[in-house]
Amino acid sequence: MKTESTSRSNRKASIDEKENIKNTRKTLKIIQESAIDKENLVGRSKSVKDTKLAANSTGGTFKAKKPVILVDKGVQTGETVITAADLISDEPGIDYWKTLAEQRKVALDESLEENGRLKDVIESLEEENKICKEMLNEAKELVAVLQEMMDDRDENTEDFEVES
Repeated sequence: MKTESTSRSNRKASIDEKENIKNTRKTLKIIQESAIDKENLVGRSKSVKDTKLAANSTGGTFKAKKPVILVDKGVQTGETVITAADLISDEPGIDYWKTLAEQRKVALDESLEENGRLKDVIESLEEENKICKEMLNEAKELVAVLQEMMDDRDENTEDFEVES
């Protein structure tokens, strides 16, 4: 009887743990640099390349490969032309979304760089402000000391005039 209740509680605990793992939020990843770069796609692990290199390096001897003959083929790499039909259609085309994503990425990168520069400027201005406040306090102390000296001098001259 006790073993059944213990095993049930263990099952419930393991189910709760699995649900907690499923419900945890995933952290944000770095945005893909460019959709054109096929080698560095988001989600593709870079360790595959490293493991292939490690496997090749442990082989010991290298065999000479046959030279590969490359043939040039014509490929259209230019931007597609936007037609009037693209502009008046109900839904925007794929090129629109690509262009929009690229523009947003560029704007985001620029704003991040600007935020970094502004952070540096703020830190330097705060440091300068701190230095200026210290100099102001020192100047106030100097004025107070000079004022006391002038008051003492005035009293001394008055005492000297009274004596003579």
